Amino acid sequence: GAGGYLFFSNTSSQSATDATRKESSPTIAPKLLTWDDPAGFTFAYPEGLIVNKHDEDKGNYAHVELTDNAHPGSLIIWVKDLPRGVTDTPSWGKKAATPSSAISFDTTLGSQPAQKILVASPTKTATVGLVYDGVLWYIEASLIDEPYWQSVYDGVVQSFTFKPLPTQSASSGS
Repeated sequence: GAGGYLFFSNTSSQSATDATRKESSPTIAPKLLTWDDPAGFTFAYPEGLIVNKHDEDKGNYAHVELTDNAHPGSLIIWVKDLPRGVTDTPSWGKKAATPSSAISFDTTLGSQPAQKILVASPTKTATVGLVYDGVLWYIEASLIDEPYWQSVYDGVVQSFTFKPLPTQSASSGS
């Protein structure tokens, strides 16, 4: 009886130790790469994503799509001319939040005031955007594989920065 007690008590304490070890094992974060776009922005994204800069898109200043073969969904960064009726960030937010399932609220993108729009149906999406420097900048994510793409979206939005575009040299004469 005593041997059985020692065997079972040792097995259950070992299982508890194994469970604790599994819970406390560190999660390895993916290596981040930086995208530096000629349209005047940068952002960080996890290594392994497929980046398509859509060179065929001649109608927009930037159209950068991130996808992953293992996770349905995507994330797209857009820089476009202002749509008709949009003059500032609040007017864009009001226009973009038109589905009845959309909610919008104030946030920031690249340290600038922005609008975040969440749509629950028909497809769950998250978009953050603003009117800055005379054009519309926004990031939209299709959250089909929600935990994965929500994490990518949060990382891209948090790391997004505007960068000054190169100007002509002042020494080139008047």
